[in-house]
Amino acid sequence: MGTCPKCGAEIHEGDAFCHSCGASLTAKIGKPLEKEDHAQEREMCFGERKRPSDYLGLFSFGILILTVGFIFLANPNIISHFSSWIEKMGTQKALSRPPQELIDSAILFFAIIGISNFFIAGVRFMVDKLMRQVLTDTLLGVALVLFSYLIYLYGVHALAWQMVLAAEAVACGILIIIYSVLRFLLPKKLQ
Repeated sequence: MGTCPKCGAEIHEGDAFCHSCGASLTAKIGKPLEKEDHAQEREMCFGERKRPSDYLGLFSFGILILTVGFIFLANPNIISHFSSWIEKMGTQKALSRPPQELIDSAILFFAIIGISNFFIAGVRFMVDKLMRQVLTDTLLGVALVLFSYLIYLYGVHALAWQMVLAAEAVACGILIIIYSVLRFLLPKKLQ
Protein backbone atom coordinates (compact mmCIF):
# COMPACT_ATOMS: atom_id res chain seq x y z
CA MET A 1 0.00 0.00 0.00
CA GLY A 2 1.15 3.51 -0.82
CA THR A 3 -0.17 7.03 -0.69
CA CYS A 4 -1.41 9.36 -3.40
CA PRO A 5 1.24 11.98 -4.26
CA LYS A 6 -1.45 14.62 -4.67
CA CYS A 7 -3.76 14.21 -1.65
CA GLY A 8 -1.96 11.66 0.54
CA ALA A 9 -4.85 9.16 0.61
CA GLU A 10 -4.07 5.45 0.83
CA ILE A 11 -3.94 3.69 -2.53
CA HIS A 12 -3.72 0.04 -3.50
CA GLU A 13 -0.96 -1.40 -5.61
CA GLY A 14 -1.90 -1.36 -9.28
CA ASP A 15 -4.44 1.48 -8.99
CA ALA A 16 -4.32 3.79 -12.00
CA PHE A 17 -6.19 6.62 -10.26
CA CYS A 18 -6.59 7.78 -6.68
CA HIS A 19 -10.01 6.81 -5.27
CA SER A 20 -10.06 9.99 -3.18
CA CYS A 21 -9.05 12.81 -5.54
CA GLY A 22 -8.96 11.10 -8.95
CA ALA A 23 -5.30 11.95 -9.66
CA SER A 24 -3.48 9.76 -12.14
CA LEU A 25 -1.12 7.42 -10.31
CA THR A 26 0.94 6.39 -13.33
CA ALA A 27 3.13 8.59 -15.50
CA LYS A 28 3.66 5.76 -17.94
CA ILE A 29 1.87 2.46 -17.78
CA GLY A 30 2.97 0.62 -14.67
CA LYS A 31 5.29 3.36 -13.29
CA PRO A 32 3.99 5.01 -10.10
CA LEU A 33 4.21 8.79 -9.96
CA GLU A 34 6.49 10.43 -7.47
CA LYS A 35 5.83 13.93 -6.13
CA GLU A 36 8.67 15.31 -8.28
CA ASP A 37 7.21 13.64 -11.38
CA HIS A 38 3.85 15.27 -10.65
CA ALA A 39 5.51 18.70 -10.42
CA GLN A 40 7.41 18.08 -13.66
CA GLU A 41 4.22 16.92 -15.37
CA ARG A 42 2.46 20.10 -14.24
CA GLU A 43 5.32 22.28 -15.50
CA MET A 44 5.21 20.51 -18.88
CA CYS A 45 1.47 21.24 -19.17
CA PHE A 46 1.29 24.75 -17.73
CA GLY A 47 4.85 26.04 -17.93
CA GLU A 48 7.19 26.94 -15.13
CA ARG A 49 5.47 28.76 -12.33
CA LYS A 50 6.70 32.31 -12.02
CA ARG A 51 5.36 34.28 -9.12
CA PRO A 52 6.41 37.92 -9.04
CA SER A 53 7.26 39.41 -5.69
CA ASP A 54 4.63 41.81 -4.40
CA TYR A 55 6.70 44.27 -2.41
CA LEU A 56 3.86 46.78 -2.41
CA GLY A 57 1.61 44.22 -0.73
CA LEU A 58 4.23 43.83 1.96
CA PHE A 59 4.48 47.62 2.19
CA SER A 60 0.67 47.79 2.60
CA PHE A 61 0.87 45.29 5.45
CA GLY A 62 3.54 47.45 7.06
CA ILE A 63 1.22 50.47 6.80
CA LEU A 64 -1.55 48.44 8.45
CA ILE A 65 0.74 47.52 11.36
CA LEU A 66 1.90 51.14 11.71
CA THR A 67 -1.71 52.33 11.66
CA VAL A 68 -2.72 49.92 14.41
CA GLY A 69 0.25 51.09 16.47
CA PHE A 70 -0.64 54.72 15.83
CA ILE A 71 -4.25 54.10 16.91
CA PHE A 72 -3.00 52.56 20.17
CA LEU A 73 -0.72 55.56 20.71
CA ALA A 74 -3.56 58.00 20.03
CA ASN A 75 -5.95 56.10 22.32
CA PRO A 76 -3.95 54.01 24.82
CA ASN A 77 -7.15 52.93 26.60
CA ILE A 78 -8.82 51.57 23.48
CA ILE A 79 -9.01 48.02 24.86
CA SER A 80 -10.65 49.12 28.12
CA HIS A 81 -13.07 51.40 26.22
CA PHE A 82 -13.98 48.52 23.94
CA SER A 83 -14.43 45.98 26.76
CA SER A 84 -16.54 48.38 28.86
CA TRP A 85 -18.72 49.08 25.81
CA ILE A 86 -19.20 45.33 25.24
CA GLU A 87 -20.00 44.78 28.94
CA LYS A 88 -22.51 47.63 28.86
CA MET A 89 -24.29 46.08 25.89
CA GLY A 90 -24.25 42.70 27.63
CA THR A 91 -25.89 44.04 30.79
CA GLN A 92 -28.44 46.12 28.86
CA LYS A 93 -29.03 43.30 26.36
CA ALA A 94 -29.30 45.93 23.64
CA LEU A 95 -27.06 47.77 21.22
CA SER A 96 -25.64 50.99 22.57
CA ARG A 97 -23.54 53.79 21.18
CA PRO A 98 -19.80 53.20 21.56
CA PRO A 99 -17.73 55.70 23.56
CA GLN A 100 -16.57 58.72 21.56
CA GLU A 101 -12.96 57.57 21.94
CA LEU A 102 -13.75 54.37 20.00
CA ILE A 103 -15.57 56.35 17.33
CA ASP A 104 -12.59 58.70 16.98
CA SER A 105 -10.22 55.73 16.75
CA ALA A 106 -12.35 54.14 14.01
CA ILE A 107 -12.42 57.42 12.06
CA LEU A 108 -8.64 57.69 12.26
CA PHE A 109 -8.06 54.02 11.37
CA PHE A 110 -10.24 53.97 8.25
CA ALA A 111 -8.99 57.38 7.09
CA ILE A 112 -5.32 56.40 7.34
CA ILE A 113 -5.84 53.05 5.64
CA GLY A 114 -7.94 54.67 2.87
CA ILE A 115 -5.39 57.41 2.23
CA SER A 116 -2.59 54.85 2.20
CA ASN A 117 -4.46 52.97 -0.55
CA PHE A 118 -4.30 56.09 -2.74
CA PHE A 119 -0.57 56.29 -2.06
CA ILE A 120 -0.10 52.59 -2.89
CA ALA A 121 -2.13 53.03 -6.08
CA GLY A 122 0.15 55.88 -7.17
CA VAL A 123 3.31 53.92 -6.42
CA ARG A 124 1.92 50.83 -8.14
CA PHE A 125 1.11 52.94 -11.21
CA MET A 126 4.62 54.40 -11.37
CA VAL A 127 6.47 51.15 -10.67
CA ASP A 128 4.44 48.23 -12.05
CA LYS A 129 1.91 49.82 -14.40
CA LEU A 130 -0.62 47.23 -13.14
CA MET A 131 -3.73 49.21 -13.99
CA ARG A 132 -6.16 46.64 -12.61
CA GLN A 133 -4.47 46.73 -9.21
CA VAL A 134 -4.24 50.54 -9.36
CA LEU A 135 -7.99 50.71 -9.99
CA THR A 136 -8.66 48.25 -7.15
CA ASP A 137 -6.48 50.19 -4.70
CA THR A 138 -8.07 53.50 -5.71
CA LEU A 139 -11.65 52.29 -5.36
CA LEU A 140 -10.85 50.62 -2.04
CA GLY A 141 -9.33 53.89 -0.86
CA VAL A 142 -12.53 55.72 -1.83
CA ALA A 143 -14.64 53.19 0.09
CA LEU A 144 -12.48 53.44 3.23
CA VAL A 145 -12.25 57.23 3.27
CA LEU A 146 -16.01 57.44 2.72
CA PHE A 147 -16.55 55.00 5.59
CA SER A 148 -14.33 57.15 7.79
CA TYR A 149 -16.41 60.21 6.90
CA LEU A 150 -19.67 58.36 7.60
CA ILE A 151 -18.34 57.29 11.00
CA TYR A 152 -17.45 60.93 11.64
CA LEU A 153 -21.05 61.91 10.83
CA TYR A 154 -22.21 59.21 13.25
CA GLY A 155 -19.82 60.59 15.89
CA VAL A 156 -21.29 64.09 15.65
CA HIS A 157 -24.84 62.67 15.78
CA ALA A 158 -25.63 63.61 12.17
CA LEU A 159 -26.37 60.00 11.13
CA ALA A 160 -27.71 56.93 12.89
CA TRP A 161 -25.55 53.79 12.71
CA GLN A 162 -28.12 52.15 10.44
CA MET A 163 -27.72 54.97 7.93
CA VAL A 164 -23.92 54.68 8.09
CA LEU A 165 -24.11 50.99 7.19
CA ALA A 166 -26.74 51.57 4.50
CA ALA A 167 -24.76 54.42 2.91
CA GLU A 168 -21.54 52.40 2.93
CA ALA A 169 -23.32 49.38 1.43
CA VAL A 170 -24.72 51.54 -1.37
CA ALA A 171 -21.31 53.16 -1.95
CA CYS A 172 -19.56 49.77 -2.08
CA GLY A 173 -22.19 48.48 -4.51
CA ILE A 174 -21.66 51.50 -6.77
CA LEU A 175 -17.86 51.09 -6.61
CA ILE A 176 -18.14 47.40 -7.51
CA ILE A 177 -20.36 48.27 -10.47
CA ILE A 178 -17.87 50.95 -11.59
CA TYR A 179 -15.05 48.41 -11.31
CA SER A 180 -16.99 45.80 -13.29
CA VAL A 181 -17.97 48.26 -16.03
CA LEU A 182 -14.41 49.53 -16.38
CA ARG A 183 -13.07 45.96 -16.53
CA PHE A 184 -15.63 45.20 -19.26
CA LEU A 185 -15.03 48.38 -21.29
CA LEU A 186 -11.24 48.44 -20.95
CA PRO A 187 -10.17 44.78 -20.75
CA LYS A 188 -6.74 45.30 -22.35
CA LYS A 189 -5.78 48.30 -20.20
CA LEU A 190 -6.91 46.65 -16.96
CA GLN A 191 -4.98 43.41 -17.19
